[in-house]
Amino acid sequence: MYFETQTTHQLPKFPPMGRNASKGRIGITIALFLMALSTLSAEDPARPFPDLLIPEDGRPLPGVPTPAGTLIRNKQDFILCAGKDFQKPAAPGDSSIQWNNSTIKDVGLFNNETVTELVNDLSSQNNRKQALQRWEAGLNADPQFYPFVYNAARAHFLLRDFDEAIRLFERASALIPADPGPYMNIARACEEQQEHRCVVSYYKKAHEKAPLKPDAIYELGIYYLETDRRPQAELYLKRGFEQFPEDSRMKIGMARLLLLSGDRLRARVLLESIPTETMAGERRQDYDLSVHYYLANIYIDSRDYNRALNEINILLDNPSDPFFLKHKKKDLEKQKGVLERLAKAQN
Repeated sequence: MYFETQTTHQLPKFPPMGRNASKGRIGITIALFLMALSTLSAEDPARPFPDLLIPEDGRPLPGVPTPAGTLIRNKQDFILCAGKDFQKPAAPGDSSIQWNNSTIKDVGLFNNETVTELVNDLSSQNNRKQALQRWEAGLNADPQFYPFVYNAARAHFLLRDFDEAIRLFERASALIPADPGPYMNIARACEEQQEHRCVVSYYKKAHEKAPLKPDAIYELGIYYLETDRRPQAELYLKRGFEQFPEDSRMKIGMARLLLLSGDRLRARVLLESIPTETMAGERRQDYDLSVHYYLANIYIDSRDYNRALNEINILLDNPSDPFFLKHKKKDLEKQKGVLERLAKAQN
């Protein structure tokens, strides 16, 4: 429950970060080989594209030719178009999109601009609706183009139209069967619909597609944690932590288990062990920003309001982060105001 206290004596409590809070989520960075820019007619059945996955850093596999149009997943779990060998600019494609009384022929640029506008403020419902309208216009022009199918499904998910999101993710999984992304998102949609067997089944399918990545194990562990199935949560989160001990999400998952047990000291030590800055003092890009959310709560409990305020400021300074797929920026801004008053009174 969001606090609204105006005194300096009450402690602000942040809402629980989970399936019962503002919903949404995530991502990993992978790139996908595919004949992405060949256009199929609307009457053609969905048929799979080449689906060879390449390393997360987006470099081509040695000795393997790449097509003129390639795709990369960003950290917010949207698909971006790239040129040959996953380099910008995106290839234009052959379709013509009708949008705002104009004809747009560069489908790659249209898709990428849509993603850019959306992530300027991920928590904005207007941004989500506008993005969906643009991707639907893209689907009208080319219903088999993977970025339009996948990204439109993500937009439907964020707007809580879960049935349509699942339908489009199923189409996406038919286009690129090796991509774990559609299965991850179908599992999340099933969570919202409280379909337990569906959740477990699709997270396991996602893990089968990418067994060397921690994403599905982590999500399944957090799902069990947030649905009060603690033994299963411990099983998956501990397994994931053993396999991926340096992954920030796994550390956060283990810290959440400790917090659930009331062990705030060990949870704090574990969260503070996550590297968040480079040697030069700049913010790293390879960790889950939700660590600041949980540290803020811990600092609030110990009445260290200045440190809690610093953690919230880091979140607010990064409105495009996947954290805001679940949380509204306006709510954090209100919480910041309360913390500022508490910190000032304390000083």
